[in-house]
Amino acid sequence: MGFRRLFGLENNGRDQEPPEIDTQITTVALLPGHTVEGIVLLRGGSQGFKVDHLNLDVVAKGYYYNGTLNDDEVTGLSPRRHSLSVAPGAEVQVPFSGRLPWECPVTELGGRALGVDVSLTTRLQWESESPVRDLDFLHIAAPPLYEAVLDAFAQEGYHVDGSQLLDEYIPDAEARRGLYQVFFVSDPTRGTDRFAELEVVFLQNVIGAMVYVRRAARSSFQWSEKPPVRSFPAAHHEVGQADLGERVRSALAALALLDG
Repeated sequence: MGFRRLFGLENNGRDQEPPEIDTQITTVALLPGHTVEGIVLLRGGSQGFKVDHLNLDVVAKGYYYNGTLNDDEVTGLSPRRHSLSVAPGAEVQVPFSGRLPWECPVTELGGRALGVDVSLTTRLQWESESPVRDLDFLHIAAPPLYEAVLDAFAQEGYHVDGSQLLDEYIPDAEARRGLYQVFFVSDPTRGTDRFAELEVVFLQNVIGAMVYVRRAARSSFQWSEKPPVRSFPAAHHEVGQADLGERVRSALAALALLDG
């Protein structure tokens, strides 16, 4: 994102050069369940400064039950050094690394942005309200399993037209985080009584994902207030091997019976 001046730090004198920070992701392609690496570059400016506690958090904006947007911590990344001093005029590089959880939201599908906000926040103090921070938006690609399942929906006429993060646990599911991602898929040729729009949710882990399907309800932000859901499993190793279209058609048929 380029160096950002740290105006939250004391800087006496109009002609003084303020300290700067730049967080850089060096991993080429970010994917849920995979490692992310990078470096934090710190420039001391005219006076130098001290870092009390270098903190890096992956944060996503999800909708709370009442429709307001919340910042949800997805995971923390580990810098090689947490506290340090940057001398005047000096530049210090601090490598960091970590692993995105399998349940991490994705921001791109087939190279197309989904409108989901996931960012890396770098703070120089332990307190969450630290005014000294750097913010970098992350580009996280959908894994092959997501692509394969959503391609199967596309074969049935349903194409992705948006996504949303909801700040809630999926009931009766082994989820580690209270945040899940909804993919809205629609088929404009269908009437409202024939599932013109659906919600698809992936609860992913190292083996694969449980895929949830229901009639779309964009104005509802609680799982219990949404229409009935049907689900089916899909494993990572089945991509390109199994007929996921058959599972999608079965889920659609089950939804039709629920409305019957």
